[in-house]
Amino acid sequence: MNDARDDSSGRVGLVGKTLGRYRITGELGRGGMATVYRAFDPQLGRDVAIKVMHGTFTGRGDIEARFRREAHAVAAVKHGGIVEVFDFAPGAAGEPGYIVTELIEGPTLRTLLDECGGRLLPEVAVLIAGQVAGALGAAHARGIIHRDVKPDNVMIDCRAGAPVRVLLTDFGVARILADDTMTATGALLGSPAYMSPEQARGHDVGIASDVFSFGSLLYHLVTGRPPFPGKDPLAVIAAILTAELARPGQIAAHVGPGLEALIMRCLKRAPDERFADAGAIAAAMRPLMQEARGFASGAGSEADDDPLRGFFAWRAAFVAALRPRVAAAALESARRCVARGELTRALGEVNRVFAYQPGHAGAEALLARITTRRRWGTAARAAVVVALLAGAGGAAAKMIAARHATVPAPMSTPAVATIPAAAASLPIGAAAAAETAAAPPVEKRANPTPAPAAAPASSRKPTATRRRESGRGDHESRALAKTDMAADQPARPTSVAPTGALAPAAATEPPPAPVGATPTATAPGGGLATASLIVRASQGFCSPSVDEQPAKIRPVYDHIAPGSHKIFCTMPGGAKHLAGTYELLPGTRPNLVVVPGPDGAPVLARPQ
Repeated sequence: MNDARDDSSGRVGLVGKTLGRYRITGELGRGGMATVYRAFDPQLGRDVAIKVMHGTFTGRGDIEARFRREAHAVAAVKHGGIVEVFDFAPGAAGEPGYIVTELIEGPTLRTLLDECGGRLLPEVAVLIAGQVAGALGAAHARGIIHRDVKPDNVMIDCRAGAPVRVLLTDFGVARILADDTMTATGALLGSPAYMSPEQARGHDVGIASDVFSFGSLLYHLVTGRPPFPGKDPLAVIAAILTAELARPGQIAAHVGPGLEALIMRCLKRAPDERFADAGAIAAAMRPLMQEARGFASGAGSEADDDPLRGFFAWRAAFVAALRPRVAAAALESARRCVARGELTRALGEVNRVFAYQPGHAGAEALLARITTRRRWGTAARAAVVVALLAGAGGAAAKMIAARHATVPAPMSTPAVATIPAAAASLPIGAAAAAETAAAPPVEKRANPTPAPAAAPASSRKPTATRRRESGRGDHESRALAKTDMAADQPARPTSVAPTGALAPAAATEPPPAPVGATPTATAPGGGLATASLIVRASQGFCSPSVDEQPAKIRPVYDHIAPGSHKIFCTMPGGAKHLAGTYELLPGTRPNLVVVPGPDGAPVLARPQ
């Protein structure tokens, strides 16, 4: 073949030419090491994809070895989720090396994300990622580590009339465990946004590194961003090594607890705390995939046997049919959590309902019941509200904050300042214990007015009657679960604030009091109920402050007014950013943390 190079940079331009027996008909994509073309194989009469190494690398032993390793790695794994290799030729006699594979008709996962606004509904993401996990698991079973799992290296074959295939591609930086000569200790291979901590350090990596990268990919699919975003590769690597990881549900309320737990296990910093390999991930994802198929069944005739085919055939209609089904299931889950007394978990499920169907009447009714349980004292209820806000956030948290933003503590209710901080530091589900501790028993609840003189013995109620009355709260959680089924119908759409915002004050509330202002809530004993606030910045990347107070390394404010307070953070260069607004409840002492947001600007994380 002559005139393979079309410019002095060594890039090859082969459209209209023949390479081996393959006639090049078009260019599909270009990377740093190779260009992928569409070609026709006249011997077998079929179109193929041919990946041609750039001519400038011909004769480079390391690059040619990497190219050959990719061909061997892909050919060694027989799996429907990995492209099939048809042919391979090393560079020789002035011609570049090339790999011939099956032609995939469809977009990359990155392209699909862009078309869908940056993220996918969890049910769609699970159906796609489950196939990726299966393909990656097959590679792991053959001792092959991919080392560059990311949306750009996942392709979707969605030809009309055929089952949708999700394929893992580009094994160009793969490592074969049995081949010790192909290790690359000290070399930074892969894409920074999806790297494991050990890979970011340039250490030799194992299967656990692919598990972390897969978790990063799935995190991106459901939240719209990688777990550790940054403006440049160095900032991303620093975040992977040191930054705190926000739970997916804090960013996108659509994410259910089961999927969130799976993602967080993949993203453990210690390799031995992750899944053993991608095969174990695929096994753990099967129940989630089965649930997703159940939600998708009936969304369209093609969705019954292949939900992804229904999604690609009529995307908007498919999503519209999926949303109310997931919302109904989340609402039923919330009711079950209420019946078990798991109110923080219930609030998370209510947030899921609002994420899928804003303004859902059934969810609003259940939320109203959760936040007005009669057997709680007012201060105890305020403590639980803080725990709920810290555990779930989202639209439900905003509604709670609007109801309880300025609830005063009753005069004779014991102080509960330590309860919110303890409950806020617990994971989802664990704060229920703090809720139970915060709720005083009915028979021991203090009376804000002096107790009347003891009644004559003849006028006292029988002991059995008193027991029945004092036990009313034991049945209340079961009563909450019996929400009127008529309320399950979605109401007219309402504005829902972005997930993760922290309890802003209701629009009708008066302006917030500044730090140090005279509080108006009544404390036990007739005094004024104040609160305390601690603010710190993750890794000390900025100096936080509250309202108009000067910036400090770790501001601590005691005896300040409850209400809405603005949390700022001043960067090393002097720029002052608003990190968020926090609704401070009477008698509480939250520990707030400011973390870098997706764009590097400070944002307010959940209280600790």
